[in-house]
Amino acid sequence: MARDVIEVLNDLIQLDRDAIASYDQAIDACEHAQIRDMLGRFRDDHARHVVDLSAHVSSLGGVPAQTRDLKGKIIEGFTAITSMGDQSALLAMRGNEELTNRLYQAALDEGLTTEARAIVERNYDDERRHLAWIKDALSRKVWDQAA
Repeated sequence: MARDVIEVLNDLIQLDRDAIASYDQAIDACEHAQIRDMLGRFRDDHARHVVDLSAHVSSLGGVPAQTRDLKGKIIEGFTAITSMGDQSALLAMRGNEELTNRLYQAALDEGLTTEARAIVERNYDDERRHLAWIKDALSRKVWDQAA
């Protein structure tokens, strides 16, 4: 049986809130402006996801999640500990974005309303783009190229 749409969306809101905190840690660890700027854009995408998902939860009569969960705080701590420079920040964010991509994909397997599905699909497109850029940046060792 599919989970309640509000519950699914609130889980994604928490996930995106967690991602914002992790991106803040990774951005602080980056040495090169180009990498910081791109990670900042990805963080801003997650902030937009929170706004869009929260608005839809409210429109369904629910209360949007306002806090992060324990798992997210652990992920943020892991990101802070492992992010010491551009490469390690990107490695940490690759793991975080892989998780985010899996959870967005799983949300699409739930019984979502048409409007909720459209929001989740749009956000999932962002998540795939984030992960693709991070993987490409790691393979190209962009920290060696950034000046």
